[in-house]
Amino acid sequence: MSLFTVNRCKSEWLNTRNRINHMKKILIIFAMGILSNFPIMGQNAHGNVKPDWVNGYFRELPNSYIEVVSASGYDLKSARDKAANEAIKRRSLATGAEASVSIYGNNLNVVSNHDLIVKSRILDEYVLHTSIGYTVYLLVQTVKNPTYDYEPITVTEKYPFSARVFVPGMAQIYKGTVVKGIAFISGEVAMLGGVVVFECMRSSYSSKINNTHNADARLQYINKANLMSGLRNGFIAGAAAVYAWNIIDGIVAKGNKHIMIGDASISVSPYVAPEHSGMMLTLNF
Repeated sequence: MSLFTVNRCKSEWLNTRNRINHMKKILIIFAMGILSNFPIMGQNAHGNVKPDWVNGYFRELPNSYIEVVSASGYDLKSARDKAANEAIKRRSLATGAEASVSIYGNNLNVVSNHDLIVKSRILDEYVLHTSIGYTVYLLVQTVKNPTYDYEPITVTEKYPFSARVFVPGMAQIYKGTVVKGIAFISGEVAMLGGVVVFECMRSSYSSKINNTHNADARLQYINKANLMSGLRNGFIAGAAAVYAWNIIDGIVAKGNKHIMIGDASISVSPYVAPEHSGMMLTLNF
């Protein structure tokens, strides 16, 4: 082998190595660009975000009503008291009685010169601070009769496990963090697209190796096929990483606040069943 051929092979090898290193840097930057947005999007989703119920919610249950009231004031206390008065006013119009309402914790205290008794509580609260004061939104549950008990209501950012976690972005979109869900979908599509593109290129270069008898051309095709194979494997690893991240985030990450009525839960209890020659499971809802 001549010195020229050796130098050319060395040059091709260095160029191939530089290309691989360059593409690795691009992959790392791309992955960091996607993943670095997740904490930011999570912070936006879990901060003082306006809950969906603020836009309007009403539900009549057997024992109570759930509704949204709002009021504005120059200070936070006056705005909250005005909103609480609005809640009681809606439920006491039929009595014709005037009442004064104040808030103690999450319970509404009603003071009236008449025999007006109202039992109500705050389920959730959203405060909007503007340049001229405060606007308070209250999600309030009021029982139809003070002798009734409240139905169990929970306003939570947690969601039960769902099979949506196995489809990139679906669990995030279901929880209301749409931007994060789109980021997962885009990341997975980009990674899988890279796998397909570089595998096609690798296959193309591999087929050209056997279609030429030129040693230099064969060497170039071999190097390029190896480069495409390395890039394909890099995108496979990236797709697996994004998919695993999607599953973990879909299970553990919180979402937008939503209203859960009732305290339904599932428990699994194994027990021995001699009559069936083994063990059985019972599901309690």
